[in-house]
Amino acid sequence: MKNEENTEPCYDDFQPYCQWRKEVGASIIQEVRIVEIHLQGFKEEELKNEMKWDGCLYISGEHPMGKNKIKRLSKRIDVSKYDIKGIEAKFEGGKLILRLPCKSSTFSLLTNGRGNAIGILHLHEFLKSSMALALLIILGFYIYKYSQCTYFGN
Repeated sequence: MKNEENTEPCYDDFQPYCQWRKEVGASIIQEVRIVEIHLQGFKEEELKNEMKWDGCLYISGEHPMGKNKIKRLSKRIDVSKYDIKGIEAKFEGGKLILRLPCKSSTFSLLTNGRGNAIGILHLHEFLKSSMALALLIILGFYIYKYSQCTYFGN
């Protein structure tokens, strides 16, 4: 009896190590995140990426290991809070490096009237501060008006 060789591939599924960090020297106005996905042994042509309607970037790949063994990965990254049009990727040194710029609409730049930036606030914090200031102004107006109409003498 002859031993038949198994020609079916044997998959070794794995989750790659991912390292997240802020980009050093990024603009104060737009924050940028860097994701390094460690893929030792893989080649760039063995990787595929796909942006789907759910706001996620799907990265997959297969690397032959010899004797019907294939190392396989599937990674999903939620990119809904990033500027999708500004995403950049490069593959070097066994790492897939993604540059993810945050959506800039969440930031508001304040100036001092001469074009010089004086600070950055999140939009919702700016709105809360504006509402509190408006309430203080209205309260001050009513206190002023009430004190003019009322006589506090003996």
